[in-house]
Amino acid sequence: MRLLFKVIFLFYSVNLLFGFDSDTLSRVPRKPIVRFIRIFGEKSEQNPPILILRTSNSGINPEIGDAHLVVEFDVDSRVPPNLYARFFHCSYDWNEDENIFLNDITAHRTSNIFWESAPINSKYYSFRGRITIPNEQVKFSFAGNWKIKLFDYENPDLPLAEARFFIVSPLVDGKMTFYSDFYKPEKNVTASAFDVEVSVFSSKTSNIIENNLHSVILYRNHRWSEPFVISQFTFNAFNNNLFRYKFETQIYGFVSMGKVFRIDGIPAENGYRVLNLSDLALYPSISSVVRMPLSDIRRRGSYIESHDDGAMITTFITPNYDDYVYMEFILDPEGWKTDNDVFVVGSFNNWEPTRDWQMYYDDKNRLYRLRQWVRRARHNYLYATARVNSDNSTIEKIAFDEFEGNTVTSGHTFIAFVYYRNTGYGGYDEIVGVVAGSYFSSTFR
Repeated sequence: MRLLFKVIFLFYSVNLLFGFDSDTLSRVPRKPIVRFIRIFGEKSEQNPPILILRTSNSGINPEIGDAHLVVEFDVDSRVPPNLYARFFHCSYDWNEDENIFLNDITAHRTSNIFWESAPINSKYYSFRGRITIPNEQVKFSFAGNWKIKLFDYENPDLPLAEARFFIVSPLVDGKMTFYSDFYKPEKNVTASAFDVEVSVFSSKTSNIIENNLHSVILYRNHRWSEPFVISQFTFNAFNNNLFRYKFETQIYGFVSMGKVFRIDGIPAENGYRVLNLSDLALYPSISSVVRMPLSDIRRRGSYIESHDDGAMITTFITPNYDDYVYMEFILDPEGWKTDNDVFVVGSFNNWEPTRDWQMYYDDKNRLYRLRQWVRRARHNYLYATARVNSDNSTIEKIAFDEFEGNTVTSGHTFIAFVYYRNTGYGGYDEIVGVVAGSYFSSTFR
């Protein structure tokens, strides 16, 4: 009898570990699925993923950036997964450099992951991993655009997830100036827009070569998939089809006196909507779908609740309820049906309008709907309209004014990165300056 119990125990242990089907007894391992990944500054999850690289030539003290970054990812797996992370240096337009000096497979790789279990009632993920960089295994020597990719040791050819971050070697100083302007909206919304100038200055000791200082790229804070490009490489407009509206750009002046990178006509957009899932009475941990108390409606420009500049805030979520909520987003267009595709974008999906976050139109109730898992936190979000390219499934012609309105009081922070073509190590794009500001302030909030 004791032997029989041992056999039964062994059978269920192996079944739990490898996912045996009780009918066929076939070995079906459950592969890890990365549900969500994000990266932020070590001091606060509201800080953007900007790492400051100090060198002997760095005489500038940027007002933004951290000495360490935190990578956080949620994984669905039966046991703590056997994952590792690799880091890839990229050009200014996010193409991975094929350069063994920049992308050393041994130096830019780590398995130093801190794992913790999900809450016992979690239905969407089972483990959360964290990596702090730099660390004992990973050091960075080159500034520029970087990606982190997660891999499974059992399938090292297929990345499970990736995220973007920036490393800055501060060799130049900068100033961001905003001017109010207008654009030509396709819909009947306020035509508020910004003209943005980024003035770049260098000291005599920085040894900056004028022509190598080639681009400034702006992002709204936390929205790293929406670059506003000001570059002398006009032949390589890598975001040419990204936005619905086109922007005029200019570059003039000299870096010794102030080289100016200017972009005109960026829509001001609207203040972010806020979704606060901390209230367990409104958003309980249950198996069925949870709706917001009221449907969202089209906005004409105003907003009530102050937002968090696009960040996800989880500091007030207790560990026992740090789970995901199966949400149903409902947008009431008030009789308006767009010719474009509609997406929910926000801090819960890293501000990326993907097919997984595309809404469908309910003809019966004349509403836009989407059901998705959302991490319990305080989120900022918007409803975007865009077009899905049928040839490659990319999302193009993104705009936010059709259902969100447009107002100069939105107050989003813009972050500008200054790119320089370093001729060393075969040549690469490094970030030599960073500056942040908004329409209401030239300093980072």
